[in-house]
Amino acid sequence: MGFGDSLRNAMDRLRTSSIDKETVKESVKELQRALISADVEIPLVLKLSKEIEAEAFRELPEGLNRREHIIKTMHGKLAEILGGSTQPPEKPKRILLVGLFGAGKTTQCGKLAKWYSKRGMKVGLIAADVFRPAATEQLRTLAERAKAEFYGNENEKNAAKVVREGMEKLKSCDLLICDSAGRNALDEELSKEIRAIDSAFNAEEKWLVIGADVGQVAKKQSQAFHDLVGVNGVIITRMDGSAKGGGCLAACKSTGAKVYFIGMGERIDDLQEFDATRYLSRVMGYGDLQGLLEKAKEAQEEEGIEVDAEDILAGNFDLQAFYLQLKAARKMGPLNKVMDLMGFGKQVPKEITEMGEQKLNKYGYIIDSMTLKERKDPDTINKSRISRIAHGAGVTQEEVRELLKNFKRMKKVFSKIGEIDEKDIGEGQGMNVQKLQRMFAKKKKFKIR
Repeated sequence: MGFGDSLRNAMDRLRTSSIDKETVKESVKELQRALISADVEIPLVLKLSKEIEAEAFRELPEGLNRREHIIKTMHGKLAEILGGSTQPPEKPKRILLVGLFGAGKTTQCGKLAKWYSKRGMKVGLIAADVFRPAATEQLRTLAERAKAEFYGNENEKNAAKVVREGMEKLKSCDLLICDSAGRNALDEELSKEIRAIDSAFNAEEKWLVIGADVGQVAKKQSQAFHDLVGVNGVIITRMDGSAKGGGCLAACKSTGAKVYFIGMGERIDDLQEFDATRYLSRVMGYGDLQGLLEKAKEAQEEEGIEVDAEDILAGNFDLQAFYLQLKAARKMGPLNKVMDLMGFGKQVPKEITEMGEQKLNKYGYIIDSMTLKERKDPDTINKSRISRIAHGAGVTQEEVRELLKNFKRMKKVFSKIGEIDEKDIGEGQGMNVQKLQRMFAKKKKFKIR
């Protein structure tokens, strides 16, 4: 059982059982198991447990019953130990990224450049990793994808000199982001090089890039790099595939380091501002609707398409809307990630989330071969109609049946939007859900502009 599933089980126990001290203790034990399996330090887990049990049966806040109070307390304490919510600096002048081998510093440089470019800043990237072969070329490629300026010098092995040259060449940029080398450990050689880069670059923002899979070792790494250059921010990578993400977050929080961003994939857009409430909602399977709306807005701005949030989220849809939803969702990234943002990742058939462009196009041909009545009411499609549709689309009858089967499964999944409870997912997320539910009930269009 994963980290998110264990957390959800603890909450479910509170929602479905009578509320007494024994129920709270059992839920706290479930929570302890989840946190320890995610590599959160045991003393921190025990401290959290005591705080929850102490708060559980105190005087109730106005407007909450005992069950709601305990769930809110548990959710709030969890979010607190994982780092709460922080805002990355809006208009930094210089950002230096540091970290060990394999953490993903170079990739994060490209992602940060894209993130700040979308906010109106002219960004320049400096390739100061003179140790790793091809690091300069990798950053050059990322700069092109992020539409950022770039400076690197493959023939120069003095990293501090590369930084000084880059600062001169890119002085017209609003923001400079410097990539530095890593090693398997923070040894004397790496320490000396980073100090030299730090001295030359003189950045006000010095961020550690660290993989989620290191768990509580993040505390040691954060402290070591802080002692070296004064780290004041963190980017945690590989959060989409690590069971130790909770441990890494908690470890960074214990050092006082602010987690500004988390990396959720390999695409240049797979960088999210960190918010503990949204993170918990997502790993527990409740989705991240705010993240979904942000993705939809970016898709519209970058791809020139108009994305309708109701088309993506509403449960009442026909085959034509189903096809348009899939097409719009693919503009926002891999379908499995979009479905995770909606909280439906595990419920959606694998053949849909992993659907390629060829399959999506084939679905389009099949739907184009249907009559308007068939698109509006798929239940009218019988054996003879399937034969006619397959012939018109140039596909097999089995492929038509596959489309109809997946449509029915997706319709059932999307209809669950009305069942989401604000108390399950945190106040901010609940506001998004309620807003969407009200709009769907009124049949209003919600355009993301």
